[in-house]
Amino acid sequence: MKLFRINIYLKFSLFIKSIFIRYYFLDNKISNILKRNSKKKYFVLSSQLRVGFLVLLKYLKSKNKKKNEIIFSPYNLAEMINVAKNIGFKIVFSKINFDDAFYDFNYLKKKINKNTAAIVLTNMFNSYEDSKKIRNLCTNKKIYLIEDNAIYFDNYKLVNGKKIFTGSFGDFSLYSFNIMKNISALFGGGVATNDSAFINFYSNEIKKYSHFPFLRYLKQNFLYVLLKILSVKYFYNLFFFKIVKSAHLNKNFFLLKLFYPSLKFKIIKFPKYYFTKISNFSKKLIFLQLNDTVNRIQNHQIRKNNNIFYDKLFKKKNIKQVKLLMITDYNFQNFIDYPIIVNNKNDLNRYLLKKGIETRLLYYKDCTKLFDHKNTKNNTTEDLEKKIICLPNHSKVTKKYMFFLVNSIKQFYDKK
Repeated sequence: MKLFRINIYLKFSLFIKSIFIRYYFLDNKISNILKRNSKKKYFVLSSQLRVGFLVLLKYLKSKNKKKNEIIFSPYNLAEMINVAKNIGFKIVFSKINFDDAFYDFNYLKKKINKNTAAIVLTNMFNSYEDSKKIRNLCTNKKIYLIEDNAIYFDNYKLVNGKKIFTGSFGDFSLYSFNIMKNISALFGGGVATNDSAFINFYSNEIKKYSHFPFLRYLKQNFLYVLLKILSVKYFYNLFFFKIVKSAHLNKNFFLLKLFYPSLKFKIIKFPKYYFTKISNFSKKLIFLQLNDTVNRIQNHQIRKNNNIFYDKLFKKKNIKQVKLLMITDYNFQNFIDYPIIVNNKNDLNRYLLKKGIETRLLYYKDCTKLFDHKNTKNNTTEDLEKKIICLPNHSKVTKKYMFFLVNSIKQFYDKK
C-alpha cells in the first residue's frame, strides 16, 4: 500500500494553460485577491518569499538603524534566519513550548528590548489564539509583527460567521508560492501590508532587480513535470519508492538532499538569483489557482478531514511513545503534513519504509545550532527536531491508508 507522501497541488492542465494563454494586469488581479484574504491595503509580488523578506528587512533597516534585533522561533527554516543575518540584524531566539512548538510567551516577552525591530511569527503549528496573543504583544510594545504565512495559506478561524485568514495578523505578511505549496507557481512569493511607505520602498528596490534566471526556472519546470509523473501510482510503485527507500536505509546523502533541500543549507551570502523579479509565467499560475476557489476550498476540507481522522485514530490507539500536538481549531491548524512527536524516529522511519510507507522524516531545523553557537542548550527545540515526523496528508490519502499507517506505527512500538 504505497503512496507518494507529497502532493504537487498545481494541476497539469493549469500548467499547460499558462503556457499558451495571455493575461493582462496580473499584478492587480492577484493583489486584489490577496488583499481581501489578508485584510491589507497593499500586496506586492516577489520571486520568492525570502526575496520579499529581504526587501522588507532592508526597509526596516532604513527606518531605524538602532533597532537591529529580530526575534525568531529557533525551530525554523534556516534560509529565513540567514536572510536576516546577511542584512545585518542580530538574531535573537526565543524558547518554544514542547506541547505546541510555539513561543514560550513569558520567555519571549523578556527578549524584547529597545533594540527589537520585529518578531517573526512563523505559522507552523500555532493556533488562532496564539496569533492574536503575539499580535497584541507587538502592538503594546510598538514593534513590528512579521507573519510568515508560507505553509498556512487559506487556513482560517470562523468568527461570528466570518473567516479570519492567516496572513491577517502581521504588520507585514509573507507568502510563498513555491513548488510544494498549495498555491504553487514553481517560484514565487509576496508581501501584504498596510504600510504605504514600504510599498514605495519596494517599488524602488525591485526596479534594480533583473529577470529571473531562465535556466533555473527551466530546471524547476522540469522538476515539476518529473514529480507529476512520479506521483502516478504505477511509476511510484515501479521504481521511485524503491529509490526513496534505498536513500533512507543506506543513508545516501546525495539522494536525501534531493528529497530534503534543507540538507543543502550553508551559511552563505545572498546568491545572485535572489535579486530577481517574479516571472510572468509564475504570475499566471498564481492567478489561475487563486481564482479556482472551488478547488482551494476542496483541498482545505480534504486536509482538515484527514487531520481529524489521524487525531481520532491516534487517540483511540493510545500509543504511549507518540505525542500529538495540541489542535484547538482544525480550520486554522490545518496541516499540509500531519505532525507527530515520537521516540526512536529513525528506527520508526526505517520500519515504515520496509512496510511501503513514506513519511516526511525532516521538517524544520533547530537553528540555534547553526546561528547561535554560544547558546545551543535549547533542549525543547533540539528534542523537537529529533522527534518530529510528518505523515502524508492530501487528496490521495484514504481512510484505509491512514488506518494502515497508524496501525503500523502501533505495531512498531508494541514490538519495542
